[in-house]
Amino acid sequence: MKKIFFLLLAILPLAALAQNENRRVSIEPHAGMTISKMHGGALTRDETWKTGWTAGAELEIPLSTYYSLTTGVDYALIGTGFKEEKEQYSSAKSWINASYVYVPLQIKAYSPVVKGLAVHLGVEMGIMTSAKAHAEMTSIRTMDIGDGMSSYFLWENYKDKESEDVSGQFRNIIYDIPVGLSYEWRNIMLNATYRYEIRQAISQKVNNYGFGSNAMTARNHAILITLGYRFKL
Repeated sequence: MKKIFFLLLAILPLAALAQNENRRVSIEPHAGMTISKMHGGALTRDETWKTGWTAGAELEIPLSTYYSLTTGVDYALIGTGFKEEKEQYSSAKSWINASYVYVPLQIKAYSPVVKGLAVHLGVEMGIMTSAKAHAEMTSIRTMDIGDGMSSYFLWENYKDKESEDVSGQFRNIIYDIPVGLSYEWRNIMLNATYRYEIRQAISQKVNNYGFGSNAMTARNHAILITLGYRFKL
């Protein structure tokens, strides 16, 4: 995967020479939201989808009337949520925020039928910048009325928040395959992308006490929806 990524990156200058005269190189700043979760044996609780945000810029180099080569850089906050744990007088919410800087390289194909509609597919390298586990506990407890005393008849909601750096459990570099759709109207770009992770974010060896070892893994599943504006160069 590394060889493919850097080989495609090396042909960018050559691709620029092949662009169609009717289209121009462009850059598109964009921002939007992420919808993500993680899945795998390295996680011990039921996962749920969570939201985050993303921002970046894309460089598009036309290859022909209907095809382009794109690259750029994106920051994305993804991760996973976990199913809320509830008891009679308390509940706990927890989630993991994982931040990445992505460098994609994709082929973009425009529809000859619907103007502005395009599909894109490629490879992408992600560099992990941080990963933190968060928890928020809510409970009902008797109210403190001073002098170390509490009232049995007065109750209050109590919240406690915790966070922990779990970057050591994540790989620093991952690879994935982005695939998605985009639509352009008057230089305004709406884009939706799904990232399929092929080098999993978590891969930890577990010792089986004399019976060898196996890897506990978890993979990010991320959907990105962005809105941007294309500037022609």
